Amino acid sequence: MSSDEGLRRSAITLALAGGVEYGLQLAIPIILVRYLDATAFGQYRLLWLLAGTALAIAPAFMPQSLFYFLPRTEPGQKRLIISNVLVYLIVAGVVVGAAASGWNPLLPETARSLFIQTYGISALFLALWVVASMLDVLPTADGRVRWQANVTIGVALIRTFLLAGAALTTADIAWVAFAMLMVAGLKIALLIYYANTNGEGVKLAWQIATLKKLLAYSLPFALGNALFLIRIQADQWVVASMLSTAQYATFSIAAVFLPVATLVRQPVYNAMMPRLNSAHARGEYAEIARLIAKTNGATALLLIPLAGGLLATAPELVNIIYTSRYQQAATIMQVYLIGMMMNAFAVGHVLPSLDKGPFAVVNNACCLVVSVIVSIAGVNRFGLIGGALGSVFTFAISELWALSVVARALGMGAHQLLAWNALWPTVLGTCIAIGGVFTITGAMIGSVFLILLIKSGIYLALFSSCFILAGGRKHLGLLTGRYQWTTP
Repeated sequence: MSSDEGLRRSAITLALAGGVEYGLQLAIPIILVRYLDATAFGQYRLLWLLAGTALAIAPAFMPQSLFYFLPRTEPGQKRLIISNVLVYLIVAGVVVGAAASGWNPLLPETARSLFIQTYGISALFLALWVVASMLDVLPTADGRVRWQANVTIGVALIRTFLLAGAALTTADIAWVAFAMLMVAGLKIALLIYYANTNGEGVKLAWQIATLKKLLAYSLPFALGNALFLIRIQADQWVVASMLSTAQYATFSIAAVFLPVATLVRQPVYNAMMPRLNSAHARGEYAEIARLIAKTNGATALLLIPLAGGLLATAPELVNIIYTSRYQQAATIMQVYLIGMMMNAFAVGHVLPSLDKGPFAVVNNACCLVVSVIVSIAGVNRFGLIGGALGSVFTFAISELWALSVVARALGMGAHQLLAWNALWPTVLGTCIAIGGVFTITGAMIGSVFLILLIKSGIYLALFSSCFILAGGRKHLGLLTGRYQWTTP
């Protein structure tokens, strides 16, 4: 099997697993919005926001460092690397649990209320969730992609069953939080099982020299990664702090499709990262550029038309999934989906492999400040929809900046990292399809399901026709392996 074929199969396996997980994750709110009132649903979304913020800060990029160290470490030393990362995450989880407790005087009132109403379960869940995050990285970094995919799907199925059961039987946020706690415990149990059955076994121990080496690599990226993730969440924190919990529930719904970008990008990037790191270790910069162009091309082929289809049908999707009570979220969702399309051209994920941690910190720190300012101004001027402007605006600035730095580090032009000649059929087809949907169905009234079907049919017909006529078959060869990416 060729290197490119192995990369493609790994990416497809992870993408399929992520697709199943996201589909099940999307099904959960369909139930919760119908059995929890607006305030309780807002608290559920707030708990996930707290979890996202905790994962942005506490792990300190230590799980992701496994992508860097495991390929460069002798087999007998892998156990020591994994053990030190696990010990760090346990300590970090304890700190997060204490910070999220009701005894923390700096905790926002909404989070303190959540802690009280869940009887402290929210803090315990956050602590375990930090430790469990290692399971999302370790098997892939260790080269066991199929194991990772199976666990991803299995945990997603159990999570859906537990959360749906809690909502259906109790409609109580405390029981929903308890179901989330059980999912975190399951992931930790699977992590322990994997760590002790991967051929070497892992004992809970640490070594100061190894820990220093891990932290020396991780901390620059930890700060940059934390700033990046907090920047993405900044608009939600702005809305949660400036408006009511019920309004935050509506705003958080608007961002429900944002994980689609990660769903598409992450499997491709995770499958590519070991090869990119190996190429960097050998000093093969042309190969790095080829891998970046290949992964960006594959991501664009999937992400751009998918985001375009969601944008065209957002009002109907919100109505069906979340009921007409949250219809206001549709316009905000469309703003986010425009930003999602930009993810197809992102290169910031390459910075860790090029050891550009200091730049990542500066980039994300500057963009975080700008994002908060724009979101606050947007909320004051435009209300809920204005809160989404900060993250979309700063994402574009951040990635353009990162693109120039990566290109300079490789000694190449930025155009060599994006494969423009292959991307334009996708972009052209998506733009024409969106415009056609809005033009043809702009004044249409009737059943929301019927309108959704008509919009979807028009979008698919226009996109596929334009894509093929513009020469998109060659672009499709990126995923099938019929064509090979080469740097321009």
